Amino acid sequence: MTRDGAITPPWDLIRAFLALERHGSYEVAAELEGIDDSTLRRRIRQLEQYFGRALFVRAESGWRASADLHALISAAQRMEAAARSFCQDHQAGVGTIRISVMDVFAHRFAPVFAALNEKYPRLVFTITTEAHFLNLEQDQVDIAVRLARPERNSNSLRVRKLGNVTVGAYGSRAYLERHREQGDGEHQLLAMNLRFFHQDHDFIYAQLDWSRFGLAGRVRLQSDSFVSLARLCALGQGLALLPRFLAAEYPQLQACPADVFVDTELWLVSRFDMHAAWQRDLADLLQAELGRFPS
Repeated sequence: MTRDGAITPPWDLIRAFLALERHGSYEVAAELEGIDDSTLRRRIRQLEQYFGRALFVRAESGWRASADLHALISAAQRMEAAARSFCQDHQAGVGTIRISVMDVFAHRFAPVFAALNEKYPRLVFTITTEAHFLNLEQDQVDIAVRLARPERNSNSLRVRKLGNVTVGAYGSRAYLERHREQGDGEHQLLAMNLRFFHQDHDFIYAQLDWSRFGLAGRVRLQSDSFVSLARLCALGQGLALLPRFLAAEYPQLQACPADVFVDTELWLVSRFDMHAAWQRDLADLLQAELGRFPS
């Protein structure tokens, strides 16, 4: 029913009308529609009852819509084109997709977003960097890429593990040399600021302890950004627990100790069912790009 109260005939009746108009034969039209002849005839009768008149006349070339129904034929053809377009748009993807990701991964996954943009030009990807774990529904985010797996209130979400992110303790060569010269057992520590709600996530990084790397000291600086921590670490401000791929971007950094690393997990969290082509491509491309990170 439309807003003005008019009842729109079911789409299967309109398809029957178009099929008979095109092929002029009940038998041929029914076969091409994948229904039997009696079903097609019944649908045409239903449509004629709706309009209160006969819609087809017999001609030498077969059944044809009445000469005064050209406007009705055009309307049915437009509906068919719109239905076809609807299916095509659904497959190709049209609209704005909001993706939340930590700043360090937004940078490294830029090639993925660029590839998706070229393959799906009618999709607009809005990339938001997060310093805390957003609630996808409340914060109107469609997809998140994060170092944590949601454990609570995740029934409406689709979760896929993308792979592992290796984390180690790093310091600049200048800082480590200075620390050795001073002979002080305690280090200056640069810590991730975890004062945000993450208790409903399996957040391996938050469970890391400096003692796991054989280190001790006092926290000198905190940041909610891996990029900031890596930069401060490279400037000789202390030790930081950093993803190995990020530390590799700073020649002045070295692992301390050199042989102790911990694997954390990177997850894709989505409000979509991940069945559409672009959604599968996004997950596959992220996983492939993560596999190219330094390990």
